[in-house]
Amino acid sequence: MRSNSSNNCNKESGRSNSPPCNGSTTTNSTPKPNDSVEHCYHESIPTPTPPTPLRSPQVALLISGTSSGVGKTTITIGLMAAFAARGYNVQPFKCGPDFLDGMHHEAAVEAGSAEYQRNKIKKRDATGEERKEMKDEVEIDADAESSSLEDEKQAEIGRSNQTYKNKNVCCVNLDSWMMGSTDAMISSYQRHSIGADICIIEGCMGLHDSKDGTSEIGSTAHIAKLLNVPVVLIIDGSMMARSTAAMALGYTLLDENMRMGAVIVNKVGGRVHRQWIKESIEKEGEGDGRLKDVGTGRPVMFAGALPNDMAASMPERHLGLTMPSESDGKAPESRTSSSERYLKLAALVEENLDLEALLELGRTSIHITPQFTSPELSISLSYSTPSCRIGIAQDAAFCFYYRDNLHLLQLAGAQLIPFSPLTTPHLPSQLDGIYMGGGYPELHAAALERNVSLRSDIKSFSEAGGVIYAECGGMMYLADKIYIPHQDKDKDKKGQLESRNMCGVFPIAIRMTPHAKMYYAEVEFAAYGDGVSIFPKGGKCRGQRFHFSEVVEDNINKAIPSGKTNEKELERLPPPLLVTPLLPGAEPEYEGFSVRNTVASYFHLHFSSYREGKDKPSSSFRTHTAPTTIAEHFLQAAVTHSPHRKSYAVSFVSAATEIIFALGTKAEMALAGVTSVCDYPLEAQYAPRQIVCRSPMDASSMTSEEVEEAMKVLKSKRNSDGPPGHWLVDAKALATIQPKIAFVQNTCDICDASADDVLYALDRMEEEKKDSTNRSGNIDIIQVAPTTLEGTFEAIETIASALNVTDQGEEVILSYRSRLQRIESEVNKLHKTQPRPTVLSLEGLAPLCTGGHWLPDLKYASGCKDALGDKGGCAARIITWEEILTADPDILVLSPCSASPARTLSEIHLLASTSEFWKMRCVQRGHVYIFDHGCFSRSGPRLIEGVEMMAALFRNILPMEQDRSRLYEKWSKDALKYECRTEMKKDCNENCNDNDVSPATSHCTTELASRFRSCFKDRSNINIDVIENSSFVRDKKVVGALEFCHVTRCTIPGSELPFDRSAHCIIPVHRRKHKQLSLLLFGGESQNTTRLDDTWELHAPAHGWSALRGVCSVDKGTDKEACIPKLGTIPTWEKLTCGKVAGEDVPTPRSNHAMVACGEHILVFGGWSVDNMTPLSHCELLHSDTLCWTHCSTRGSIEPGPRGNPSLVYRRGSKSAVLFGGWNGIHALNDLWYLDMDVWQWHNISQERPKSDLWPTPRTDHTAVLWEASEEKEIMLVFGGNIEGVGPSSELWALGFSTGDGKSSRYILDWHQVKVTGPNPQARTSHTAAIVGKANSAKMIIVGGTNSERGTGPGSMLCDAWVLHLAADKHVTQTWIKLDWSGSGLDRCRHSMSAVDENTLIWWGGYDGAIAVDDGIGIWRGDLRIAGEIQPSTGTEQELISDQSGESEKHTILQERWAAEVPVREEDLPREVAEKASRSRLPGALYKAIHRHAVALNRDTYIDPASGYSVFSSVYLKEAHAVEMDADTVLTDM
Repeated sequence: MRSNSSNNCNKESGRSNSPPCNGSTTTNSTPKPNDSVEHCYHESIPTPTPPTPLRSPQVALLISGTSSGVGKTTITIGLMAAFAARGYNVQPFKCGPDFLDGMHHEAAVEAGSAEYQRNKIKKRDATGEERKEMKDEVEIDADAESSSLEDEKQAEIGRSNQTYKNKNVCCVNLDSWMMGSTDAMISSYQRHSIGADICIIEGCMGLHDSKDGTSEIGSTAHIAKLLNVPVVLIIDGSMMARSTAAMALGYTLLDENMRMGAVIVNKVGGRVHRQWIKESIEKEGEGDGRLKDVGTGRPVMFAGALPNDMAASMPERHLGLTMPSESDGKAPESRTSSSERYLKLAALVEENLDLEALLELGRTSIHITPQFTSPELSISLSYSTPSCRIGIAQDAAFCFYYRDNLHLLQLAGAQLIPFSPLTTPHLPSQLDGIYMGGGYPELHAAALERNVSLRSDIKSFSEAGGVIYAECGGMMYLADKIYIPHQDKDKDKKGQLESRNMCGVFPIAIRMTPHAKMYYAEVEFAAYGDGVSIFPKGGKCRGQRFHFSEVVEDNINKAIPSGKTNEKELERLPPPLLVTPLLPGAEPEYEGFSVRNTVASYFHLHFSSYREGKDKPSSSFRTHTAPTTIAEHFLQAAVTHSPHRKSYAVSFVSAATEIIFALGTKAEMALAGVTSVCDYPLEAQYAPRQIVCRSPMDASSMTSEEVEEAMKVLKSKRNSDGPPGHWLVDAKALATIQPKIAFVQNTCDICDASADDVLYALDRMEEEKKDSTNRSGNIDIIQVAPTTLEGTFEAIETIASALNVTDQGEEVILSYRSRLQRIESEVNKLHKTQPRPTVLSLEGLAPLCTGGHWLPDLKYASGCKDALGDKGGCAARIITWEEILTADPDILVLSPCSASPARTLSEIHLLASTSEFWKMRCVQRGHVYIFDHGCFSRSGPRLIEGVEMMAALFRNILPMEQDRSRLYEKWSKDALKYECRTEMKKDCNENCNDNDVSPATSHCTTELASRFRSCFKDRSNINIDVIENSSFVRDKKVVGALEFCHVTRCTIPGSELPFDRSAHCIIPVHRRKHKQLSLLLFGGESQNTTRLDDTWELHAPAHGWSALRGVCSVDKGTDKEACIPKLGTIPTWEKLTCGKVAGEDVPTPRSNHAMVACGEHILVFGGWSVDNMTPLSHCELLHSDTLCWTHCSTRGSIEPGPRGNPSLVYRRGSKSAVLFGGWNGIHALNDLWYLDMDVWQWHNISQERPKSDLWPTPRTDHTAVLWEASEEKEIMLVFGGNIEGVGPSSELWALGFSTGDGKSSRYILDWHQVKVTGPNPQARTSHTAAIVGKANSAKMIIVGGTNSERGTGPGSMLCDAWVLHLAADKHVTQTWIKLDWSGSGLDRCRHSMSAVDENTLIWWGGYDGAIAVDDGIGIWRGDLRIAGEIQPSTGTEQELISDQSGESEKHTILQERWAAEVPVREEDLPREVAEKASRSRLPGALYKAIHRHAVALNRDTYIDPASGYSVFSSVYLKEAHAVEMDADTVLTDM
């Protein structure tokens, strides 16, 4: 090991005043314009300052290898980290186009520099005084010792700058071909090496590998000669010794003009191996030997050898090495652990290589005075103030940029603003353009998809005409979708693809492939047709292509030839590049995509290689001279098309914002700022627009009472000396925008108090501008405050005129008027026979408020009239219940201001809790609607839709045929209708009037919200109320055999609902403290693939599960039978808070497990662990009454192996659980186990069967149910599943059990395959099954499932249900009958179903082929009594298994004592007992001793020392046998 005591060397590089490398941050960088609007985003990449002085590096080395894979990157990284840890300023370079190696270089230098700083602080702390800067290895003389305090201060400043510089070091690519010329490459090297102590260059591939087989162009050796840098050759010595000298000599002599300075051998086996290699190399350089450095004449140096240490290697994947922040290509690691990896490499290098000799070698490099001859790089000293803002996508998904490209953009006048597509919620403000590099979007597709707001910002920026340039991964992000390998570890999905939504700028999809496309190319910028390129036509550049993806159509499930595109979609996107691959015989071809001013392709261009074409633009945006660089062209296009530079208007009125977007693109581009309540359309708040005004309260998350109270507080704080503060106006954002037009409003006094704030801010801005420029601010303030429907048309005209889009305004007004005239014409036809119904709308619930203004006009235009007699333009006002009952409206509409239907539903109890509400005739008749406020509470274009919606619902005047589908889909979430009536009883004689009635049934106000249904969900049968002779006729639909039933959440405040999930278990249980049977839910897989361990109970309705079915009554208006839900019929979810036995880590999170109720126990077995790769056994128990979890500790030495997707049934007659099949991660299984719950011991029945017996083949994802054929006979029925080597199956197997007195007769097995005729259920897996009834009235039902032979995704779902009447003799053919059920409840797999009585099935959750289904607050109910006709099979009703003598056993259910006592442990044993057990040679002596001690202490459980699990003692088992529970009635209900 080398001593580190001589690490002192010259560190006084004077680099403290040198320019920071592109990407770094410095204190003397040019100030950023518009800093005031950038405070919430990442600090921008600073503009470089002029270098002073120009100084070449002290040391330069080029690290190359004999070939790829010899370890040159690992050794290069170790050298960089080691030198940086010594305190040197290290500048890394990378030969060739590779990005990832450079990222490791930067991280290694940063880690080493941080280590140097830490060591310096440690030394300073140890001595108690500030350490002086390390000096050269030369003896420090007395004069230097007495240097002045000022000199020491300056030295410390230099050290600080060195450390800060290394922390932000940037690796630079050197490529003599792709950079356009050797001069360009040399200029880049010289510029970036200025001020560095050491330049370390990593080569690419082998030392002499070039663009072809004969030339040196593009090789690492060629670059070494051009830069006059000595080469350090890396050789893999794992399989050679003296031959390393031959390799070194051959690589040296192939080009005698190249300097071979040193050799490092990697992967040596030991000290002797190293010595042999050292001797062989040194011998070839001695005397007249030919292994010499041609630059110095010295022998080529043996610089050391590294051991064969796999831990020192760098992990790889497609595209090269993994990211520096990843340990193995999959799992991200912390910054600290990543740094530790580099420091370990540095320590390995320090110990095994001669760093001092390498430093000495590097000092022999020949330094050339910088000559910036490249056209692109000739401006390197002409730094300028940033003139435009360019957003740079920078994070783990987008990290591939050539540093010269970013540097050249800065030199051309760009301020680079980093943002993260993974985490940044919105684009930075005031961007002129966006540059998106390559990276790994496919590895972060889920996170990119989740950042919806930024994706929307980028699409909106492109649609607004903003300039976006994207390369490779950036292009993938701008696509509509990315198809990546399925993240689900399920074997069925192996090899399948899943889609992730991206920005949608280009209507293309990207699919990952296992094949790489990689080559250099000459690129010419093209523009033809309607395409306008952001780069000048004819300009040329060089680049490279390297990716593992391809462009495909959106529908990946279609059979698409590899690489084919959707020509219809792509023909309107002119390819922006004419590319000539640098491949033999390659022809030019068009590549890439462009739309508006967005350009993207798979190519990474190097900006320094740009050459002008024949067509040159006239002038530059910055210098007013013709731009000569690609960077200047890009910035000129960005400024020319910058959305924020074209915008000049701000809108403080939501209605004005809606009108602007209705007027088209030109009006949209004029809009620079909006308020936080301008939320329609959604893109109104996306970039490039800014939010210039916000409400101090978030009304969307507040109740009506809270909003009212908050408004009172705001009004009470009004300040006469200044703005009231009711709205927060962003003065800085306004100053940045400098608007010329501002749209403001004055609305009703009830809900608005903001006008003063807005006008005050605009006034101040005008005054400040006048003071600074001595001229008026000239802001045209336009009031937009229509109060009638006609006023809305006037507002459209006013805004169109202000934004100079008068023609578009006239077209919009004409279109809206024609839609209203059509409705008016239809209303006039109905007027004589159907008078206008009266409509009362409530725009506030606490207090009761009617909106006035334009709402009476809307009601009249839709064919109705206002119930209170209000006219258009009247003020909003608070009303009383007395006024409402007097008005007696035909229809009640609830549309609170700023409230969605969901929020209104959450507040409807404010009405339902009053008796007056239930006295209203419209409530009694069910004519209550909830509308989204958007179509009614804002005086914008959506008012026309509001009229059309009311006309369709209240007058049956449907929209135009061509608009119906679009409007119905939109309205399906905007309009809800009350779906049940209340029967009224009269409190007087027959002569009393309608006001003398009262509800016959008391209402549960918390259930009212669940009785509203979408009016437009079923487009073919809209729920419409039609007026006939002033009375409503309701067209009710008969409830079918399959019904979606609503549930509610627990009444405990703040309670929640279960996560959407699949692969879970739901079983029926009868908890002792509950009167009704309930359903228990455990585990499963959430939508984000998390394994769950939560436990839920679905309580039965108040009147039992039968109350879920409708009670039929006759509607007097139509004489049609209608099924109306009863009151109190909603099941309730409750999340159970469970305990566990002390010291146990239960329950285990899992999915695809089996679960069954065993008396008062819930037994859970198997499934998949949290990593979705590890099968589980983990048998666990939940006591249903005490809700206590514990491990199922069993006796015996054998138990079932780990598995997922098994089946489990419980035999009450013998008190045992039966386990069958599953998947252990390698093979499907067909073993059969039973758990004897008398003695808690597993038995493997399959081992006892004769080989000749008929037995099912191995399978998984099947279902099993237990048929209680008689008191003495039980049969397990197994259906379907995935058979190993075959695939999905429709086999039905029966296993007969015989329960006798003795243990030997308990399991007399009789497997046989059930014969069926007629239509058979399609083969399937992952379905669900249940059994209802007993004996000969039993029926087996299967629902849903999937069949991989049908394809993948939603197309593989089997949307059907089948029933099998369990008939007699096993020799009689059975018949499956398909149920006439239909609905989305069948369109799923991996769900769970339970029978709650002999005719009712309940299921919930599952997977629809894409995601876990969202059943919302509902469950699915299947009713066998009203299903389609089911013909029972014919034949003599005999039993499936022959009679066997013997009486049925009397069964008892174990009564557990679930006191949370502490189990007896090994440490509880008396010392002498423990010592005796440890000396014993008998097997199990220790656990037997612990068991005896537990029995002596009368304890139920003890800890097994071998497994660590708690185990029942014989005390517990004896007490369990002694307990007789009277539970027959409980079990019968199940």
